[in-house]
Amino acid sequence: MTTSARGRRTSLALLPAVFAGCGLLRDAATAHVDTAARAAGRELPAERLAEWMATGRSLPLQPDVAERVAHLWADYVLFAERVLAGDSLTDSVRVLAARWPDARRVVVGRFHEQLVTDRVKLDSARLDSVFAAGDWRFIRHVLLRVTPEMTAEQVAGKRKHADALRARLAAGGAWSEANAVSDDTLARTQGGDLGVMARGETVGPFEEAAFALAPGDLSPVTETPFGFHLLSRPRLGDVRQPFDAGVRQRLIARMDSSYLRDAEERWALQVLRTAPALVKRATASPMLFRLSDQTVARFRGGRVTVGDVVQWLDVLPPDVQNQIAAATDDALLGFARTIARETMLFAAAEEAGVGLTPGELDGLRAAVAQDVAAVRTALALDAAPAATERDPVAGRVDVYLDAVVRDPQGLVPVPRFLADRLRQEGEARVYPAGVARAYGLASALRASLDSAAGRAPAPSGGARL
Repeated sequence: MTTSARGRRTSLALLPAVFAGCGLLRDAATAHVDTAARAAGRELPAERLAEWMATGRSLPLQPDVAERVAHLWADYVLFAERVLAGDSLTDSVRVLAARWPDARRVVVGRFHEQLVTDRVKLDSARLDSVFAAGDWRFIRHVLLRVTPEMTAEQVAGKRKHADALRARLAAGGAWSEANAVSDDTLARTQGGDLGVMARGETVGPFEEAAFALAPGDLSPVTETPFGFHLLSRPRLGDVRQPFDAGVRQRLIARMDSSYLRDAEERWALQVLRTAPALVKRATASPMLFRLSDQTVARFRGGRVTVGDVVQWLDVLPPDVQNQIAAATDDALLGFARTIARETMLFAAAEEAGVGLTPGELDGLRAAVAQDVAAVRTALALDAAPAATERDPVAGRVDVYLDAVVRDPQGLVPVPRFLADRLRQEGEARVYPAGVARAYGLASALRASLDSAAGRAPAPSGGARL
């Protein structure tokens, strides 16, 4: 998925010390100050980026926004260059790259279904045996909740109510009537059912009561830190279907754990010690590390790079990035292992011959084609070139970004993973020194424009691209 300097053994943390004596950092910091970005043989001058930032008053004038605009320019140039050359961008390689989360979900899901079919066997006789053994039990309950704020009289009242409910149930009263007054609102919607449970999964008094019940029994009133409970263990004939579902779910979880443990050993999965630091750096500067080829984890026949981690961050909930910033190294090693496992499972699925059906691939292709059409329309790539248009690629992108910086609501970005693929195929780079110069020029230019127009500076907030 990624391309970058391959095989560098020097830690990023050591680079300043290594380079300090030879001036490379100084050269890197001052290089390309006049160029903000380059893509497909074209350059974005720092002055042009500054002009966009200064005149786009809807945008917050911030360094990260200037960097984002430079990356947008590079994405659009690569996209327009390919489309105007007659490329549909919907070949199978690009489709799978652009829609890799969907493709992996389908393939790994189908592989998992095959594993379940092959390894999880639960026929009627085995279900009877599991129920009779009693290690996994289907339990339902009624709860009368007690809270620390209650007085002794209130607690006594709850106990008295629980005793009365039990007496009615023991005399043949309907469970549904008792369940109707339960304070466990979630279980109440399920008829009081807690599903299949095993020892060690609940508080001690509740567990002891649950595992003392014979089929069809009702427990004494049982007190826990949550309040007073009445527990029931239904007979198998009354709960065969939900008991089957609960047992099957546990068997699948057991199979998953066993398979992953064996697969990690078989595929020699290894998370590198440098993974926590690399994950944190990539999370703090995702655009900088999108195509990083540094290895985070490896396994037989494959690996996970920093660039792969950045792509995963794009499909995970947004708060994951905040959690990573404060996470311990152990937590980050676990995070990297989870991503490595997912990648390994996809490789295992492919090795087992599991893939997308032609219909599924066509569905992904149609989705990518729709995305491509939207960007193509936004950039007006189907319009006939004007007689004065020397470079349709640069010209269309320039006109479009002119409009977007004034009205960010009109932004139609190149889909992130398709953009990544185009960057792997083509030449594109954003220069921090050039972006920094553009930001400085834009700050001065916007202040000058505001002063000349007699208006207050634009607020620091604004639309985000």
